[in-house]
Amino acid sequence: MGGKARVTVIGSYNVGLVVNAERLPAWGETLFGNGFSEGPGGKGSNQAVAASRLGGDVSFIGCVGTDRYGDDAISMLKNECIDLTYLKRTAASMTGVGFVFLNKLGDNCIIVDPGANLALMIEDIDRAAQAIEQSDVLLFQLECQLDTVRHGMQTAWKKGKVVILNPAPAQEQLDDLLRYATYVTPNESELKMMNGLPPEQEIGMEECVQLGRNIIAKGPEAVIVTMGERGALIILEDTSYTLPPIAVDAVDTTGAGDSFNAALAVSLAEGKSLADAAAYACAVGAYTVTGREVIPALPTREQMEVFLAAMKEKSDE
Repeated sequence: MGGKARVTVIGSYNVGLVVNAERLPAWGETLFGNGFSEGPGGKGSNQAVAASRLGGDVSFIGCVGTDRYGDDAISMLKNECIDLTYLKRTAASMTGVGFVFLNKLGDNCIIVDPGANLALMIEDIDRAAQAIEQSDVLLFQLECQLDTVRHGMQTAWKKGKVVILNPAPAQEQLDDLLRYATYVTPNESELKMMNGLPPEQEIGMEECVQLGRNIIAKGPEAVIVTMGERGALIILEDTSYTLPPIAVDAVDTTGAGDSFNAALAVSLAEGKSLADAAAYACAVGAYTVTGREVIPALPTREQMEVFLAAMKEKSDE
């Protein structure tokens, strides 16, 4: 593949069913929504597409059903030039589905039915050993069986690969995964939940750093906390620093975290430092929120070059 950075994403594919509403209904209440759309999603699939568009040589290891949604997944991922050698199909479960609710500010909340994603098993990881061996960076999330995620991370770790864990959806008790992670990329809510705190609890920057170091003590080299319009916080064992946000007009924040993780993976696979890779990831995340829906909003490498040049020109004025 011409020396491209090789990234393998092990994770989920879900159909995204999106609707806009003023607010979420209370139990027993019906609200009118608008702008319903259906499209490909799932954190693993989104990250694979984003990494491919950013110039990576990408393999995707996951599981979809033998239904229409599974057919759509294969067609879309092939069109995005993603290697599907180790994509599994099962007739035992429907393809995963994510229900996405957007408000007028572009904020989102999501309910996921994992479906076929839970049929990705340890033996499927073993069958994909060649893809893992040939990769520079492995990227994981938490929408599949945790035993499968753990085995994949352990396999990559034993092979000396860079392992990124995006701990989403948020969960507690991830200690047996953290020992195999090189970098962990929670948002603020996920960071709190990983430390046994309620996601709504208010914490300051110093507390964020300490929570990140609690995670580092369990194995990873660094924690990168994504903070939306406030940029990102890089936490290492003996230091920490923030990356400033890039000011944009946000339309839809749904895919920002996925594009951030993909950009981080591709940049690290290309040999960039953590600081440079995370700065680029912040820029990719900022670009993504300016578009509607996830897949259509994910930028190509060429689009990012134009975007970054425009940002530099603006800052030089």
